[in-house]
Amino acid sequence: MVKLVIALHNHQPVGNFESVLEEAFALSYRPFFDVLDRHPGVRVSAHFSGILYDWLEKAHPDFLDRLAGLVKAGRLEILSGGYYEPILALLPEEDRRGQVNMMRDYVRGRFAADPAGLWLAERVWEPELAGSLAGLGVRYTALDDVHFFSAGFEERDLTGRFTTEHNGRHLDVFPINHRLRYLMPFAEPQKVIDYLRGFEGRDAVLVMADDGEKFGLWPGTHDLVYKKGWLDRLFTLLEQNGAWLSTARFSDCLDKPSKGLAYLPTTSYHELAQWALPAERSRRLAGLWEDSSEDFRSFLRGGYFRNFFSKYPEANRLYRRMLRASARVRGSGSNHGRQALYRAQCNCGYWHGVFGGIYLPHIRMAVYKNILEAEGALPARRGRGFEVALEDWDADGSPELLAEGEQANFYFSPAKGAGMWEWDYKPRGVNFGSLVWRHPEAYHEADARSISSSEKRRAAEAELKKDLAYDWHPRMSLLDHFLHADTSFQAFSKASYGEQGDFVTGEYSFRQAEEAEGLALRFAREGAVWAGGASSPVRVEKSVLLRGDGSWRAAYKVSNLGGHKAAVWFGTELALAFSNKEHCPPGEFHKVKKKTFRDPVYGGVEIEFDQPLDLWSFPLETVSRSEEGAEKTYQGAVMLAHLKRELEPGASLAFTLEVRPL
Repeated sequence: MVKLVIALHNHQPVGNFESVLEEAFALSYRPFFDVLDRHPGVRVSAHFSGILYDWLEKAHPDFLDRLAGLVKAGRLEILSGGYYEPILALLPEEDRRGQVNMMRDYVRGRFAADPAGLWLAERVWEPELAGSLAGLGVRYTALDDVHFFSAGFEERDLTGRFTTEHNGRHLDVFPINHRLRYLMPFAEPQKVIDYLRGFEGRDAVLVMADDGEKFGLWPGTHDLVYKKGWLDRLFTLLEQNGAWLSTARFSDCLDKPSKGLAYLPTTSYHELAQWALPAERSRRLAGLWEDSSEDFRSFLRGGYFRNFFSKYPEANRLYRRMLRASARVRGSGSNHGRQALYRAQCNCGYWHGVFGGIYLPHIRMAVYKNILEAEGALPARRGRGFEVALEDWDADGSPELLAEGEQANFYFSPAKGAGMWEWDYKPRGVNFGSLVWRHPEAYHEADARSISSSEKRRAAEAELKKDLAYDWHPRMSLLDHFLHADTSFQAFSKASYGEQGDFVTGEYSFRQAEEAEGLALRFAREGAVWAGGASSPVRVEKSVLLRGDGSWRAAYKVSNLGGHKAAVWFGTELALAFSNKEHCPPGEFHKVKKKTFRDPVYGGVEIEFDQPLDLWSFPLETVSRSEEGAEKTYQGAVMLAHLKRELEPGASLAFTLEVRPL
């Protein structure tokens, strides 16, 4: 008998809009089970993330009652997982255990079933997970057949569950068949049956496990799957072929012995492994894949999930920020802040593939908000001012400076221009430094055939790509620029101007001091500025005063250390997150003393200078890919407060800016 396991993974990110959840429910989740109700001979397995359970309990509790009825009737198996859909391999063991136990407790209470199987978010596998999951009482999971190909298995042999182990703890693993993933629901139902018939006469288990959203929410699939009856026709054919073929839950496939021992390497499904590579290598792999035979494809490998932390430094910062909060919550010895921490571990804001991920500000900001909520639930550090730590945050061999207070946190990179890359204002639960800068992506240069299926969409994408620009440095506040005399606002906004100094990514010395108003951080660098056809030695000093109420002040002094007069055009960069570009209008503004940016979502910022300065402002917009094609996403605003001066030998220019959260 051939057994077909159809397993759905239904999930929406923490921070997603209510309207998106409602649309997913109406177009995908509910209609799938409407069709299932009409076919009593069909069994399925399903996983819902805890984000959906939380929402469904409020918005559609009757739907959960309906699922419970299917579980009781033996037609539906509910899989466990990390409650808020984390990448389990990336979590400390205590958080892993807490996430899985939280899901298991919910499933037991809501569906009166004890889940033995676990859905692994993004199928991100690291070998030590076998022992960890087994220790948590998990009996089996499902991984893509590419995991098995990477271990040398042949496709024809992947017709049942295998066993893997770590330190003597065993876990069963079902291979997910990539052919079924691609056939369903994009090929005619009869083609699914024809493929399965190739296993007729064998005692075989074939698994199709994939996103439930592709059955209705992905572009064009609602019409295909429901209005045109694709799912009805498939289920009808499955019932009609019951003499040799049956649908099954994972739990129905445990009566036979394991097919043997399988040691699976660190990887994920093919697409994610491709996306995790640097842009040029990702594009190259996509081309090789497209042009290769089926036999050759099984030998092609990409990266894996942790590569996203080197590809996107913003994701690395977010991940390490979460780990910092996790250590504090665990160290508190209580459950305070634990649920907010688990929400912050939702994987979607930490990477980018075909969905927006790290490029989506509302997803990214939701992670930061939950991190701050988790830390805010711990005992307050009242009256203790700022705690300062030096940590090599990004593993580059140089320490970052972290100043953390009751109302605000400020994080700096002395070795990278002494820029401020995180400014948390806790009363608002917002990180004003949370921007993603403009990275090259493989699909920016990819063959149009692999990006889009319609001429209209290709034309729209081509139009977006006319505005492509890439940042050669991280976008942070208080980066110090020396501009060429012919630099235009447009050139600066596209990062295609002539930088005349070596300060933007240069290393600054620093020292700290407690002052009556707050914590003073004094950064300095002696570098070179090319001016008037010659290189001049210049010293930049910036004294940053951090106040307990979340405001801050930066006092600049730029000195000509050379023996000749130097014409300098100096500016300091401010990179701030706003929810919409209308809250920080772009343009060239002259003799500015004060600017107020009101934001109904994040609360806004006010900037005041001690003397009139010129100010450039432009929206930082990325062009990324989604399931519907390329799209432009507003990340925040970049501003440059600047002035021109002729500096005699030994002379200096100076100015101060005050920045206040609203």
